[in-house]
Amino acid sequence: MELVEVFVRGIALDQERRHPVVLLKTEEEDEILPIWIGTAEATAIFTALAGKSFERPMTHDLLRIVIDVLGAAVDRIEITGIHADTYFARIVLRHGEDTFYVDARPSDSIALALRSNASILIDRELFETYKRPIDLGAEDDDVRKRLKELDPGDFGEYEA
Repeated sequence: MELVEVFVRGIALDQERRHPVVLLKTEEEDEILPIWIGTAEATAIFTALAGKSFERPMTHDLLRIVIDVLGAAVDRIEITGIHADTYFARIVLRHGEDTFYVDARPSDSIALALRSNASILIDRELFETYKRPIDLGAEDDDVRKRLKELDPGDFGEYEA
């Protein structure tokens, strides 16, 4: 499997499905690979891209802190495949000379990579197969506005 580095181009909104989409782009390609994600994950990715933080750590911030406290580092994330319209990814952690692979959703992996300044890699064949031209236009601004207005309290309280 040949991996190629991608960058988060932004978050858009699928008008038909009403779901956020993270848009990944290589440096050399004009096309974008869209991955449909949840609202919470879109918020996590957007806040990292915008350099925003909350008073208390959000889930992806907490995961990064735990990894740091354990003396490990996020080396990179790899988006490795797709099955039944679901993308698969893994977080690659380094601890000294050891490397650990952790299965994860691409959206969570991307949110963690952005917080850890880690590379985002994707199987080149996967990118080539599913890439597409996308005109972001006004829908990108609409999602950006909605995500800016979100508050962690909007997701409700956790009850055990």
